[in-house]
Amino acid sequence: MESVNVNFFATEEDLKAIIDFIFSSTDVRVFESYSAYGQKLREFCSTEDIYAAFPLGKDVNGNGNAILLQLWSPSVMNELSIKRIELNPAACKGHTFRHTIEGGALIQLYLGGIHNKIITQSHFGHQSQKRAQKWEADYNIDWHSLKILSNKIQYFIKRKLAVVKVSSCPVLPKAYELASSGYSLKAAAKTPWAYELANAINTRNSANP
Repeated sequence: MESVNVNFFATEEDLKAIIDFIFSSTDVRVFESYSAYGQKLREFCSTEDIYAAFPLGKDVNGNGNAILLQLWSPSVMNELSIKRIELNPAACKGHTFRHTIEGGALIQLYLGGIHNKIITQSHFGHQSQKRAQKWEADYNIDWHSLKILSNKIQYFIKRKLAVVKVSSCPVLPKAYELASSGYSLKAAAKTPWAYELANAINTRNSANP
């Protein structure tokens, strides 16, 4: 099982479509990557839960990491591992702990969005079996099931939603509409260059995945 790294451009409407698909068409459970200081790790059971927690589609800081989610599938991993992280209160405003989710076959969904007139990258990905073995995090994982699940979500993003791709990055419908009207497509707001729609490939006619 190879690692997967799919960077793509999406805005609120596009991201909602992906999240709706994940909840309706997979067995995935969705968690935040890290809890707030002194809090339990939050699980989101619906798209509405995510809307209640985050400004979906907006990248306030412009770094492409406005929302950091971890996707856990019981068909891939048979153990859900939530870890408490001890903190130095002197460096964390008096807080002593937070929580995170661990596992060698977690899927990362990091969401960017609109920052001024820039659309920052979002990201879908997970590590390879080889890397998990290196970190001794490959136990109790069904790698074949991960491949099936990953391909299903990738297909939805790349082939069902994407209008074009710039370099290797799919551009989803609303992001494409805004980019066509003058918004820039960037990895992050401070990235000194932008992807150009003039160089885009139409994914709906392309034979490439």
